[in-house]
Amino acid sequence: MQLNNTLPAEDSNINWRFETKYRISYPQYFAIKNAIAPYLKTDLFTQSASEKRYLVRSLYFDTWDYKNFIEKINGDCNRMKFRIRTYGTDPMNYPDIRVEIKVRTGNIIKKYGSFINYEQHLWFMKSRYWNPCDDPVLIEFERYVHKWNLIPVTLVQYFREGFHSRAQEGIRLTFDHLIKSASSNELFPACSFWHRHNRSQIVLEIKHQNKVPFWLNELIQQFNLKVVSNSKYTNSIEIAERRMI
Repeated sequence: MQLNNTLPAEDSNINWRFETKYRISYPQYFAIKNAIAPYLKTDLFTQSASEKRYLVRSLYFDTWDYKNFIEKINGDCNRMKFRIRTYGTDPMNYPDIRVEIKVRTGNIIKKYGSFINYEQHLWFMKSRYWNPCDDPVLIEFERYVHKWNLIPVTLVQYFREGFHSRAQEGIRLTFDHLIKSASSNELFPACSFWHRHNRSQIVLEIKHQNKVPFWLNELIQQFNLKVVSNSKYTNSIEIAERRMI
């Protein structure tokens, strides 16, 4: 499973990273948030959000027999995810829309993405082609849509609270709240029946490129955090398609 090496990374300064996920309770969330304050500060997206949490909504693509889902369940070291992501619920308000390809090789994550407008999104969903297109991420996304016959299978939404290091350590930490999903083949469905994920828990995610600093290791030990496999996409399929469990 290979991706075109000419694809630009999400951030030109960091083109790969490690990701570690934990499920935490609400008491742990408040305690951890206080503990990280000397080391991390909220990112610009969180600062500008009305309630200091910004919306993330992703439409995931997979094959008709759930190839990507099964690879995740099997723990395959090399796998990919394909999604179209937005940060708003109303297309008439011109929310940012981003086409993303996420590649895992061993423990290393690479994420490639390009922004599109709503008209481009509608055209692709109708025709399965970008018109016209010279963007390498969009070209590769389209190529895999036809190579594997990918189709939109589920919609995932949550509110994210993001932090980054005060000391330029390259640490990014996020809390994901109110995670829910719906069986949908649209990014902006007129009506959907949403399923809540893990109602009493929040997903904590730590993203880094370099060695985890001492203070963060101490925090993980202090709160007895255990690494969990917490793919929002996988959880959404398990909820919607009980036969897949």
